[in-house]
Amino acid sequence: MRRVAIGIGLVLTGVAVTLFILFSQTEVTRTLRQGSPVYVLVVGVDEGGQSTAHVHSVAVAVVQPGGRASWISVPRTLTWPTATGWTSLYALYPSEGIAGMARRLSALLEVPLPYWVVMDFTGLRTTVDLVGGVEVMVETRLVYQDRSQNLFIDIPPGRQTLDGAKALDFVRYEDGDELARLVRQHQFLRALGEKARAIPSAAWRTTVEAIYDAARTNLTLWEALDLARAFGDVPPERATFAIIPTIPRAGASSDQVPDLVRLRRLTQSLVRGPTFLTRDEIRVLVLNGTGQKLLATRTGAWLADRGFQVTGTSDADRSNYPTTYLVVREEDRAKGKALLEALPPGVQGGVQIKTDREFDLARVGGWPQHTDVILILGAGFDVQS
Repeated sequence: MRRVAIGIGLVLTGVAVTLFILFSQTEVTRTLRQGSPVYVLVVGVDEGGQSTAHVHSVAVAVVQPGGRASWISVPRTLTWPTATGWTSLYALYPSEGIAGMARRLSALLEVPLPYWVVMDFTGLRTTVDLVGGVEVMVETRLVYQDRSQNLFIDIPPGRQTLDGAKALDFVRYEDGDELARLVRQHQFLRALGEKARAIPSAAWRTTVEAIYDAARTNLTLWEALDLARAFGDVPPERATFAIIPTIPRAGASSDQVPDLVRLRRLTQSLVRGPTFLTRDEIRVLVLNGTGQKLLATRTGAWLADRGFQVTGTSDADRSNYPTTYLVVREEDRAKGKALLEALPPGVQGGVQIKTDREFDLARVGGWPQHTDVILILGAGFDVQS
């Protein structure tokens, strides 16, 4: 009889432990342990001194199992069809709220968006100050003023640590270039992530709770803590930032609509993980940036023999490039990497991969049509060496 009682006790203990583990896990943790990504809509708003909140930034944050994460920004120039005509997603926030934005972006990206976070300017300043500021490299002096918003920005160039107020100026700076604005936000987020990962373990939870209190969200505190842990476990090299690609809307060149083909490739690579690329999917323009005759022609023929689509060969804007550049769009990094890995080992070390935001495309007349990668040959490059 005693053995039966002991057996029953062990069974009940096992059931209790199992139920505790099961019900103590948040939905965030269960989703990741099941091998599925967690998606969060993140909206930055300016609620100060206005009758309605003004949306400043929109993005989808994704944390994937296995220590990967993505941040997909939505350009303000992106327009959407509504019952009354085309308008930007940002402009729909006052009428449709966070639920409407989540519904539209979920349909566009073809992913669920069960969670959302809304952060106002006060919350952003608080977040930056809580982690002790962020260090960024300011390439050029940022000067901007808007008297209607009582906004005056003046940030000198150079590497510096920004407190909450200066960090807000950094991400709010306007120069008429929407993509440059989003790239600057990505730079800030990388720096913020580095500081967050350096928070001492003793202060980690109280910091996350303070940031949680500074935002509006449908995440519970426990879900927010689990999500913060998951993001904290992502090494910097496995965090990817991207921008929803757009094209001019037919008949309205000032409006931009989603480029659905490039967007599907983007979500496939960022959200669902890397996919296998065949060389015939990679379209390459080869430009000769050296004084060596026929170098672009020989390189193009070499690439075509190995299965790449060579869209053209020509001379670059000058003939004294000191190094070879492989220029790609952010969402086509995988294609650039595939091309780099196909080059002879002896020349790979002299090739630098640059995004179209990092490389001055005015040199080559802008981004060419029907091209995924621009290969600009520099000094010392020769596939036949």
